[in-house]
Amino acid sequence: MRLIHPLTRRGVALLARTPVEPWQVVVAHSLIGLLAALLISADARAAWVGAALLLQMKTLLDNLDGGLARATNRVTELGRYLDTGLDLIVNFAIFAALAVHGPLALAALGFVILTVVLSCDFNAERLYRDAHGDARSDVPTVGRGGGTSTVAQAPVPEPRTLALRLFSSLYRLLLAPQDRYLSALDGRLFHRAAGVSYLSATTAQRRSWSDLFSTAALVNLGLSSQFVALGACLLLGRPFLYVYLVLLQGIYVAFVQYLRVMRFRRSAGPTTQPDSSTPSRPAPQGRR
Repeated sequence: MRLIHPLTRRGVALLARTPVEPWQVVVAHSLIGLLAALLISADARAAWVGAALLLQMKTLLDNLDGGLARATNRVTELGRYLDTGLDLIVNFAIFAALAVHGPLALAALGFVILTVVLSCDFNAERLYRDAHGDARSDVPTVGRGGGTSTVAQAPVPEPRTLALRLFSSLYRLLLAPQDRYLSALDGRLFHRAAGVSYLSATTAQRRSWSDLFSTAALVNLGLSSQFVALGACLLLGRPFLYVYLVLLQGIYVAFVQYLRVMRFRRSAGPTTQPDSSTPSRPAPQGRR
């Protein structure tokens, strides 16, 4: 992010003076991702090197579209759902390409686990902002796919176009149930560790639960990091190695949650005193 953020700021400043729309940037980096998937499916080292470079270009543009939308006051509901939906499609294409180089079942499982890992990333960052407030800057806000942002803006009203209905339906059918399940699972883990529900917890308990350690341990698994890891596997000439790395991430996330419960019990401990001044968690929203 120390490398990407300065480039993103320059890109936003440049594109803000042009007629380029944020959704056009989303479509552009999604097409780049699909081209990278096509190159991954090839059996040529040069194609894999090209795919690795394209994935880093996608990461840069993926972090740019939201900044452009905010800088030009063009944050829209369509942009958020479009970004989330196209990222899902690109990830599917990438794992379909990886299946050419290894067992299909493992590639399919890897795709499912990566989708869950990215949702854990999204949920962890949302809980952190809920507990600590948007003013905290030590953990960047992120979208479902890992693109960083600043404090979220409300989307401007817009007509219910076919594209908006299509991509919002994609989110509701495939990602919203997963987000709700992970949020409910997080609530059950909190109740088990604290002895009270999340809604009845104190501010101190919520901040201890969503501390910097547990949040960063999950936020750092966003798409930016994923594409660095995949790019490294491609440069090594072992594209399917990335699938095994994703499978290990499933174990890693479970271990982080275990450590989270243990750390919370040591630092905060259970209490039954509610904090009525803290608002309840918002419902999961689509990305940008």
